[in-house]
Amino acid sequence: MSQPKTVDRGVSFIKFVLGLLRAHPDGMRPRDIYAEIESKLPLDDFDKETMKGSGLPRWRAALHFHSVAATKAVLLVKSDGRWRVTDEGQKFVTLPDYELKRLMRSRYREWRWSHQKAKTDAGIANAVDETPPLDTSVLFEDAKEKAREEIDTYLDTLSGYEFQNLVAALLEGMGYATSTVSKPGSDGGTDILAYIDPLGAKTPHIRVQVKHRVQTASREDVAALRGIIRGDREIGLFVSSGGFSREARREAGNGAVHIELVDLDRFLELWLQHYSKIPEVKRSKLRLEPIHFLAVVSLT
Repeated sequence: MSQPKTVDRGVSFIKFVLGLLRAHPDGMRPRDIYAEIESKLPLDDFDKETMKGSGLPRWRAALHFHSVAATKAVLLVKSDGRWRVTDEGQKFVTLPDYELKRLMRSRYREWRWSHQKAKTDAGIANAVDETPPLDTSVLFEDAKEKAREEIDTYLDTLSGYEFQNLVAALLEGMGYATSTVSKPGSDGGTDILAYIDPLGAKTPHIRVQVKHRVQTASREDVAALRGIIRGDREIGLFVSSGGFSREARREAGNGAVHIELVDLDRFLELWLQHYSKIPEVKRSKLRLEPIHFLAVVSLT
């Protein structure tokens, strides 16, 4: 085994990831990021050594740990099963490692201070230090990513039509009537029509477009949905399991007709929120179980 490295090794991993993500503005899945690190960075025996606490290679543990600081420093965003570099992260990707480390540390401390102050201002007595030990935070981060990867892998096996049916089931669980769910083939830009009441007498109605996993939905995709919405009695809902480009999000915010964007994170959040109200037969197509972790705290 080679000689132990300094903790700055984790910072160099984060710097590589920020640079990698700069070339992928719509983000990358963690497993693809790991593959890039393994293929493009020199990892020696020390990096590859398995950590006793987490069971992860040392380099993965270091990356997980420093990625938490990077997210609190607003350099990195983890959402929709992907990691994305922020505008701030793009600015600082060329910093020397020691300056990047200092920046992340400073911003993380600012976040901790504001977090604790918010609790105090809210009247929470006996505030506690909620920063878990290294092994615990790494295990938690890895468990979340593994759980999400399992969900993503399962959803990847579904056809666009099957995912569309999940969206229709969610809308039913939310209390909407879905009188129109398109069949495979040309749909004219509308996958689902949902109503506040079974007869569709009340407005607004919801015209839904669903895209599944192929790629991020583009500005043109959102504009196409806007073009068929009947503004006097309809609003739009666009569900994309592959997420949305920045231009698509900007397009959704323009114009008089409201278009709600739902990426995979939001879809899963809503699925869990309305889980008990989704019809059993349809709920069985995506069964999710909560996993609880003990919050590690130390009393002051």
